[in-house]
Amino acid sequence: MNAPPAGASAPRSDADLFAEAARRSAAREAFALCTVAATERSAPRDAGSKMLVSPEGAIYGTVGGGPLEAVVIAEAVQLLRTGGTSGLRKFSLDAGGQSAAAHLPAQPLSGAPDDDFLGMKCGGEVEVLIDLVRPAARLLLYGAGHVGERVAALAGEVGFPTVVIDDRKDFVVPERFPRAQAVLADLDAQPLGGLTPDPSEFIVIVTRCHALDEKVLEAALASKARYIGLIGSRRKIGVVLKSIAQRTGKDPRADLRLHAPIGLKLGDKTPGEIALSILAELVLIKSEGELAHSRLAPKIEEAMPSLQLAPKRLDS
Repeated sequence: MNAPPAGASAPRSDADLFAEAARRSAAREAFALCTVAATERSAPRDAGSKMLVSPEGAIYGTVGGGPLEAVVIAEAVQLLRTGGTSGLRKFSLDAGGQSAAAHLPAQPLSGAPDDDFLGMKCGGEVEVLIDLVRPAARLLLYGAGHVGERVAALAGEVGFPTVVIDDRKDFVVPERFPRAQAVLADLDAQPLGGLTPDPSEFIVIVTRCHALDEKVLEAALASKARYIGLIGSRRKIGVVLKSIAQRTGKDPRADLRLHAPIGLKLGDKTPGEIALSILAELVLIKSEGELAHSRLAPKIEEAMPSLQLAPKRLDS
């Protein structure tokens, strides 16, 4: 069994663990919160014991130390790095020093040794919940004008963390964006405002002019953002994309992240309606939803009686 990874901490209090979890969440750093969910017979820690694991294998807290903890750390790191999902893992601590490799709860424990020996003599079983905490999807909103203000307001209503970036000091004020972080930036010098979008983030471009839209869009296409949306008429979009293609040698339309013109076709006209169409598209993609009505299928014969055919006369 491998030793705990370099950088692993000595056990700390729950207060320290939760402080580190809060710090990592604020910094948009992924981690796994591993909690002893249940024990049977003898086990090194009681249910409720917690340990935070970083993608690099650094830990805060403990779920029991020794080989069990090493296996939990390895499992958590693997899940964080490969995009795995949260779930319960069951470990056997039998007296024969047999494996504590993870077993899904629905699978019986065979007791047969395998390649991952714990060498523990506790003789019990432990269930550990490995809860993966990854950065929430965030909206990077370039433009603090009328549409940008309403997009940020709606994003706040649906719980979409938002950063608003603009180069106009009078527009980037807390009073206009009470639920968003407003950032003043020179978008000519730094088209993305000094930010480095990650693969979970959404970019919406609604700046004050076409030239600035183009600069931000070109920088966004070179980023790792999950979604990139640009507002404008089809003619404006065509001009902007052609200009970028000529300059870079790459047609932006080949990038499936690009949504331009932005938003669903809801028949929008006002800034509020445009914002609604944009947020609807963002939520649809973020949640991997379906663009369809949720209502039950109507009964045509009752909803549209005029479509019913008159009974055929027997003497006709």
